[in-house]
Amino acid sequence: MAEIAIEYASGNRLRSEAETARRLIDAYLGDRPDVDDVTLSPSTESVFCVSVEGDRIWCTDPREWIDSMEAVSAARSRLSELH
Repeated sequence: MAEIAIEYASGNRLRSEAETARRLIDAYLGDRPDVDDVTLSPSTESVFCVSVEGDRIWCTDPREWIDSMEAVSAARSRLSELH
């Protein structure tokens, strides 16, 4: 089972963005039997990234608009590569 992690630069706006991304990933991929968990973690780096099984698969500049659906697509694509 795969774990999906969202890593975000510390800050109020980015935590909100990370929670939105987590909800969307969970909504679109949470019912898949190969997804174990979707976690959030603040980072000391200036990043907004999604990882599957510890590999960063999608990152964006946290100073710009964050498209959470791109994160969903990247996670879906990576999960299909794993199976």
